[in-house]
Amino acid sequence: MFDLSKRAVVLTGATGNIGPTVLRAYLAQGAHVAIPVRDEAKGTALRESLGDLAGTPEDPRVIVRAADPGDRGAMEAFVEQVLRAWGRVDIVANLIGGYAASDAGTGDVAAYRAYWDQKVATIVNATTACLRPMRARGYGRVVSVASTAALKGERGAAGYAMANAALLRWTESLADELKREGITANCVLPRIIDNAENRAAMPKADPSRWATAAEIAAVVVFVSSDEASGLTGVAIPVMART
Repeated sequence: MFDLSKRAVVLTGATGNIGPTVLRAYLAQGAHVAIPVRDEAKGTALRESLGDLAGTPEDPRVIVRAADPGDRGAMEAFVEQVLRAWGRVDIVANLIGGYAASDAGTGDVAAYRAYWDQKVATIVNATTACLRPMRARGYGRVVSVASTAALKGERGAAGYAMANAALLRWTESLADELKREGITANCVLPRIIDNAENRAAMPKADPSRWATAAEIAAVVVFVSSDEASGLTGVAIPVMART
């Protein structure tokens, strides 16, 4: 699809629902991928599941290290490890997220803030730690997976919609700041993702109409490529399987 053989990716949220699929999509295009994880055992299991795709001890194509993506200092130390290993960071892809219901009418600010901290603060910390080497080289791709809730609020999803909207607005601002530095910043917005968690939560729905992890991964990889250099500050909806 795209040649990413000279690109080093920092991938947050790799052990989540769509993470393994996005990871394999990057590796299939030749990228080297570094994964910061809160749970090192999960990260190690993910790397071991890749077999030969993970590379060799002499030439690792996947690096997993314990680092909290929401901790700026930990992420800066993680990025230094990536630079020592591969000499560059070209792409940061953020898959961190999850869904938490919250009503608008209750004014539950604590619930709103909790989801904001999980989604927005974590992605901002992880991304900004990667920007220094990107700016030094004059090249970079920032890709964050949010939700179509960023575009329109829904009943029972106030905090979720607010956080995703905040992430989108931050990404647009970042894109405008970096547009003369060879760095793009974009969001991918799935509607509903076909995974076991959503199937269990919505047993009467038709999951054949939901986007698959592979469809989302394809968009993430495209936006990470040289071919997508004309896209920055955009939100790309991934609405449903066609």
